[in-house]
Amino acid sequence: MSHTISLKDTPEIMRLAEKDEDLAALNKLAPEKLLVRWINFHLEKAGQSRRVENLGPDLKDSFALFHVLNQLDSAKCPLDGIEDQDLVSRGDKMVANSKALGVPDLVNGSAICKGNAKVNTVFVAEIFNIKHGLEELTKEEYDAANLVDDDIEGSKEERTFRYWINSLGIEDVYVENLYDECNDGILLCKVIHKLDETVVDWKKVEMSPKNDFHKNINNNMAIEACKKLKLKLIGVGAPDLTKGERKSILTVVWQLVRLHYLKLIGDKTEDDLVKWANDKVAGKHTNIANLKDKSLADGKFFIHLCGAIEPRAVNWEIVLDGSTEDD
Repeated sequence: MSHTISLKDTPEIMRLAEKDEDLAALNKLAPEKLLVRWINFHLEKAGQSRRVENLGPDLKDSFALFHVLNQLDSAKCPLDGIEDQDLVSRGDKMVANSKALGVPDLVNGSAICKGNAKVNTVFVAEIFNIKHGLEELTKEEYDAANLVDDDIEGSKEERTFRYWINSLGIEDVYVENLYDECNDGILLCKVIHKLDETVVDWKKVEMSPKNDFHKNINNNMAIEACKKLKLKLIGVGAPDLTKGERKSILTVVWQLVRLHYLKLIGDKTEDDLVKWANDKVAGKHTNIANLKDKSLADGKFFIHLCGAIEPRAVNWEIVLDGSTEDD
């Protein structure tokens, strides 16, 4: 899906940077914005003056995507049909070209004509992921950009939690930087409200916080709402969130993630999950005490659990002892 698009996964996205735009700014762009830039990049290469500003109405006539596909593979994606006056028919021919390129059968001309941004985003992202058509970076360009692995502690969690919030479908919420966007308390209150509509008193929330005092009010509300949900926030205060302290923000969001997934599996407690897992693995691995049990580190308990659920899922010939870091 489009939300997997990143500089780390596809460094060629650097080709979409605007003049004087640095790497950090480009990496913060929402995937939808990157896809708009990508479409315009190929429209320019095609010699077209038209540009798109969104993935909804601007794609309704299939003109832009016809040219993008033609740029990606002119043999499989000719421009035949781009002048068709029937937009549904034109859309069907454009979609047929995408299928020839290897894009899954997701939409038809009628769907394209509706200009639904969510549908189009999925479709355009699939085209991008099949073939983006961006020139590969040279070693010098790659080194100059310092595209290093950013999966360090904290950064990896931030990215995971950011993706989780974006997956909730909260209106007008798309998080590009968890630490920057959590400090005014509004985002946290919206996430909490999504999980339970009864615990946030919106009358007390400053929707346009002008200073740290207002942000503290909002973060206090978020913490109070978390306490109503019986979440454990030991040592976390509103000023910590306002200052953007990473550890405090990760602590709060992790508790919300945990609550959400426990709700998804039927309001089971952690103890319920541990008991279920131990019962499944019974006799094949030592029981775990909780989800922080150090014995989980070697992965073998989880492998046994997967095997208990679906025996065909595990190839025991390649399961290692787990006694070393490499294992």
